[in-house]
Amino acid sequence: MLRPKRILSLAIVGLAVLVAGCASFDGLESSVVPPTLIEKAPLPPPPQGFASQDFYIRMELLIGVDGSVRHVTLTKATGDREWDAAAIERIMQWKYSPALANDKPIQMRIIQTARVVSTQPVMMDLSQMTFATFTKADTAYRLLKAGAAFDSLAVICASEIHGVTNGHVGNVDIHRYPDEIQAELRSLKSGDFTAPLPLGPYFAIFQRH
Repeated sequence: MLRPKRILSLAIVGLAVLVAGCASFDGLESSVVPPTLIEKAPLPPPPQGFASQDFYIRMELLIGVDGSVRHVTLTKATGDREWDAAAIERIMQWKYSPALANDKPIQMRIIQTARVVSTQPVMMDLSQMTFATFTKADTAYRLLKAGAAFDSLAVICASEIHGVTNGHVGNVDIHRYPDEIQAELRSLKSGDFTAPLPLGPYFAIFQRH
């Protein structure tokens, strides 16, 4: 039997914000909300010399008004040019909630430090509904508890929230989600669904098939 290949996953350990191209940042205006990581693509297999250990990278990201990653610079890289270039391609696939200024999406540069760890993929067949407020998510959750079908409710509640997918996601590696959501998904049995979970500034309900 073939063993699944190990992948690299990230744990974000630090965040700084660069507003309007500033070189440094000491505080954020109360009317400005920085981006939040919603979904991440796994990194390529570890470069030679890093296969048996965790390591850190530091990256400067430009997050667009739609939450997409528009540009990536590794300010602390591995030194392996091929791996660093492949990692940048994967990071460009990440999804964030956009930064907000006075409740309006804005473009923002952020600096993140991440611990890179080698791990086995955890594949699950999932469906997902995402809501802008907890009240809407809780209403959907109560309907599910009362017996509503997840797929039918997903169609009714479907909305485009900055590129976040609603409905059937498919068979995916749960490492794409933030650590807190991963923990909830691991406890799900087939047919079960979660309570509303924070996903950046939004709230999501997941079902495992």
